Amino acid sequence: MERRLLLLPAIWGAFGIGEVLFLQYLLNPITSAFPTGSNDKPIGGSLLPFLFINTAMVLIVLGVSLYSMGYWEPSFGTKKAKIDITVLAVLITSGLLIFYTPFALFPLVLSGFYFLAVNIE
Repeated sequence: MERRLLLLPAIWGAFGIGEVLFLQYLLNPITSAFPTGSNDKPIGGSLLPFLFINTAMVLIVLGVSLYSMGYWEPSFGTKKAKIDITVLAVLITSGLLIFYTPFALFPLVLSGFYFLAVNIE
């Protein structure tokens, strides 16, 4: 338990510093890491993909924090866990592909609905 608690300052520090550096890199007018046009529509063009990356980073930090405090113990042996990992991979892949094609929004929304429907108890 004590070793896992040491993950908390490391993960939150890495998150804060990483997000600042990541946003400075992305918002730098000279270099752009993702294919955004000069006259993008805000929702589908650049706002939604950047919102996905920021939300994914926050969820990763939250998951590592809950694991380090002992509130969450992942078990990957069940069939439901394997399906959840597959759907999570689809969610992450489609969230990153949304920069390149708007059709990636469809699997992103479907995998989000899957997680909402399965985890309602």
